[in-house]
Amino acid sequence: MAQKRFEDEWGTGAREGYEDRGTFRPPRAPQKQPGSPLLRIMGAIAIVGVICWATYLVTAPGGSVAALQENHGPIAIIGLGVVASVLGKYLRG
Repeated sequence: MAQKRFEDEWGTGAREGYEDRGTFRPPRAPQKQPGSPLLRIMGAIAIVGVICWATYLVTAPGGSVAALQENHGPIAIIGLGVVASVLGKYLRG
């Protein structure tokens, strides 16, 4: 099998894989994430809190998955947490 010879625009046949930029590079300016950080944090807290609450309901003495079917609180709060997180991502604060 014949190897292809690399031919650049100047006819040198050399190929550079990187460019030496030196040791110092100025730091990038931090980019601010769009949206409302307060809504995102509140949504995340609600989601984590509901996961803990649902775990408690299922693992408590006498508790089972039926406890989640009887108690609709965790489902409503996790829904509010998801809505708050999504709104926090797209609404400006």
